[in-house]
Formats: sequence, structure tokens, C-alpha cells
Amino acid sequence: MTIDEQMIETTSRLVHAFGTDYIISLQEIYQIFEAQYNRKKRDSIIPSDYCYNRINDGIRINKPAVFEYLGRGQYRCLGLNYPYNGPIYHKPMGLTEFIVGKCVNGERIIAPDSGSDCQNSDVSGKPTSKIDGHKTKREPGIQLRFKVLKRDNFKCCACGASPAKDSSVELHIDHIIPWSKGGETVLENLQTLCLKCNIGKSNE
Repeated sequence: MTIDEQMIETTSRLVHAFGTDYIISLQEIYQIFEAQYNRKKRDSIIPSDYCYNRINDGIRINKPAVFEYLGRGQYRCLGLNYPYNGPIYHKPMGLTEFIVGKCVNGERIIAPDSGSDCQNSDVSGKPTSKIDGHKTKREPGIQLRFKVLKRDNFKCCACGASPAKDSSVELHIDHIIPWSKGGETVLENLQTLCLKCNIGKSNE
């Protein structure tokens, strides 16, 4: 059994026993893998490689996703094929993390200009091709804007800011794959960002 299969089996067992609200620590994962599969920490057990909301250098986009990374060595067990929605983050060594794509109903989409090693693969692991011409208008219509806002729970996908909690928050509809890089104005390629995060992304 490969380490990928063991990770799927482990999280499936945890989700079955405790549900998708179960949070596990990095040390607990190491302990499970040593007890169940005789794998030591040094055997390249890297849970962040298996997250819906994170991508690490050198990890192909078709590697199975089973966790939501919560920070500080904490992971939520979601299991394989969980309909996760939210931004995907990448953190190069010594730098601040930034958004490189979006997870839509469990499928990870990485922007071609994100700087991630996964940028040349789509959710199936197949190479992506450059889009020369646009099939859609740059600005989303009212109905599409509402669909994006509703899907994202009317809050920023990056920081969670919401006008419902802070009236000064201004929400924008952002292209995950930039329009200038061939990104289309379709639901799967749009996300909700607050003004501050949208400006921060542009600066990146």
C-alpha cells in the first residue's frame, strides 16, 4: 500500500468514526502512521501535501486531498472527495503565504501565473494549454456576481471578512486565473475577495 493509499484509508476511518469536524494534530498523524503502517516521521509523511486548501512545492495537483489545513500543525479530517470550497494557499520557504488558486467542490484549480510548481497542471494532472482568446466578457453580470457571493457565503475567501460583521468591508469579485492570463469570467474561475485582499493579491 502506498503512502497516498494509507493517507486515504486513515482519514476515511477517522471521518467514519468521528465525522468531518474531527481535528487532528501533526503529532497524532505521525503516531497513527507508526502504529498502523510502521512508518516513521522520517518516511516523508507530510500531511500538508494532502490538503484541499494548500499546495506545496513539487506536489502534483492530482495528489489526493483529505485534510483542511487549519494552521499551527492542526488538520481537519474531511476524507477523499469532500465538496470543499475555498482558496488554495502556497507558502514558499521564508516568505508570506499567498493564494495560488481555488478549490471548487473538492476540485483544485491552480492559476497558471501563481508561481507554484503545480501551475502547469489542472485538477486531473494533465498539462494546461494557453488560452489565446476570451469566450466571456471581463466583468461578470449581476446574476453571476450574486452566484459567486452566495457560493462564498458573502465573505472574503482569503481573510473571511464580511459586511455582515463589519459594514466597512467592501467585497469584490476576483478572477482566480487572471483575465490578462486567459482566465474566463465563469463561476469556477471567480472568487470573493475584500478590497484589502484583492489589492494585496494584485501586488503579488
